[in-house]
Amino acid sequence: MPGICLETAAGNEQFIPLKSSENGPPYTGEIVYRDGKGAVCRCRSWRELQSTMLTEDTKNAFLCIELVDDKRTDEFCAALKDLVHFVLKHLGGKVETYVLDINNKEVTISD
Repeated sequence: MPGICLETAAGNEQFIPLKSSENGPPYTGEIVYRDGKGAVCRCRSWRELQSTMLTEDTKNAFLCIELVDDKRTDEFCAALKDLVHFVLKHLGGKVETYVLDINNKEVTISD
């Protein structure tokens, strides 16, 4: 999997959202998740790319929860715990969790 990072969009990235066949590029300056090909997720993580959607054949997935209000850390931790629980219960497999912040800016994820 190519590296994924959180960046400011140039505004010209191709982005074909789920359930669409039309390009819906991010706005210039919008915060997006990017890989080596361009924006893969935008609009604060709720607009995802058609080509990266989960299917019955998915073997590896990157799931993200964002915290934009540091006063809600307890809710964030509960949501992360719930995500792990539901992934294990309904999808099985292995789950790894990482929390990135200003002091911990990157992680390497292996297959």
